[in-house]
Amino acid sequence: MDDPLIKALLQALPANAGRVLELSPLPAPLGARYRTLWPDAHWDCMAELPSARPADVPPYDWVVIDSRAAALRGGVAALEALHEWTTPAARLLCGWPNMGHHSVVQRLVMGDISLDDAGVLDAAHARFLSPASAYKLLLDAGWLPHLQAQCRTEVPETVFSSRLIGAAMALGLPPQTVQRNLGLQYMVVVCCKMALRAPGASTVYAPFSVIVPVNRPLELELNIARSPGLREVGAEVIVVEGARSAADAFERGAAQARHEWRLFVHQDVYLPRGSGLMLAEQLGAMQADGRAAAPVGFAGLEAGADLRSGLRYAGQVIDRVQHFDHAESTAGVSIDEFAVALHASTPVAIDPALGWHLWGTDLCLQAMALGGAPCAQIVRVPLFHNSTTGYALPPAYRVSAGLLLQKYESLDTIPTLCGALQRTVQCEAA
Repeated sequence: MDDPLIKALLQALPANAGRVLELSPLPAPLGARYRTLWPDAHWDCMAELPSARPADVPPYDWVVIDSRAAALRGGVAALEALHEWTTPAARLLCGWPNMGHHSVVQRLVMGDISLDDAGVLDAAHARFLSPASAYKLLLDAGWLPHLQAQCRTEVPETVFSSRLIGAAMALGLPPQTVQRNLGLQYMVVVCCKMALRAPGASTVYAPFSVIVPVNRPLELELNIARSPGLREVGAEVIVVEGARSAADAFERGAAQARHEWRLFVHQDVYLPRGSGLMLAEQLGAMQADGRAAAPVGFAGLEAGADLRSGLRYAGQVIDRVQHFDHAESTAGVSIDEFAVALHASTPVAIDPALGWHLWGTDLCLQAMALGGAPCAQIVRVPLFHNSTTGYALPPAYRVSAGLLLQKYESLDTIPTLCGALQRTVQCEAA
C-alpha cells in the first residue's frame, strides 16, 4: 500500500467502525483495503448520494468522502443531507487535497493550472479546497472538523520558494504558518455532528452588536463579513480601525452599538450557519436568569475559588485546524480573547494597560472579585478561529502577564489557556 493518503485514512478509521458508507467513484480502493483488514466490516460504496435514505436502510456510523465524490459538488446542502443518513454519534472522514500546496501556488504564479491525471490538481476532484475553506464548508453543513492527520511534502529550498515565503510574510504571515500551508498536500479531517436544537415556543433571542478591531481588511472580508451565523440574526457589525488597545477598540465600538449585548471578536473569526442563533439564544437565557453582568467567553478555563482546585478546560472552538471541545461553564476564571461578549450593564471593563493580551482573564478576575467566586460564563457555540498567526507568544504577551500579576498581588498563580502565570520570588543571599 504505497498511497500515503489511503494509509492515513485507514489509520483514522477504528477497527470496528460499524456501518460505513463511502462516497467515491468506483472502484473504491479504501473500502477494499479496509475489508481486507476487517472481513466482517459492513462497507457500502456509492458514487452519488440519493435524495433521501430509504426507511429500510439503517443509518451509518461513519461516512468517508473521497475528494472525487459527486456529493462535494452539492456543497453545504449535500453534506447537510448526510445527517439523515448517519447515527447521532456518527463521524465524517474526509481526505481532501490542499489547493494552497506549493506545487499549485507555483502554477498559479506561472498562469497555468492545467489539471493532471492524479495528485492535488487531479481533474477528477469534485471540489478544490484549502483547510480554511474546507472547514467553513463542513461547519456550515453542521459538521465539526478536526485535523486528524496530514500528508505533507517538503517545501523545496529554491529562490522561488524563498521569495514566496517572503511575500507571504509581507502580508503579515509568520514563516512557520507559511511553511505549514505550503507543505500540506492532503488533509485528513474527522468530523462529529454539530448539536443543533430546535427553538422552543418560549425561546428568547437576544440581539447583539459585533465589534471588530481591524488591521487586515482581507481577513475581515474572508471571515466576519462572510459569516452566515451573523447574517441569520441580522447582527450589527461595527468595524474599528487604528485602535491603540483592546479597551480602546471596544469603547469606540460600544459607543456606536445599538444593542445591549456586544460581541467583541477578532477579525479572523468565522461564525458558521446556526451559530448566531445559538449565541442569541444563550445570551437571552443569561439575561433572563440574571447572569448578564458576567463576561461571556467561548473557550477558557474553569477553577474553584482558590484558582487551583477543579481546574479544567471549558467551551468550544475550532482553532485553526483543531477542535477544542469541552463542557460549558458558569465558573470561568480565564477566557480566550478571540471572542468575548459583554452586556452594557456589566460592572467589569477591559483594562487599557493590558494592551491586546490577557484582558479576557482580567475580566474573569474582576467578576470574581466582585462576586466572591468565579462566575464568568463559557458557552459552547461552534466558532471557527481562522487564525494565521504563529504559535509562539509575542513579547507583548509577557508584558501583559507581568502587569496582570502586579494588578492582583494577592495571587501567586493566575491560570490561563496559555499556561499558568506565576509570580517570581527573588530571595536575597544571606
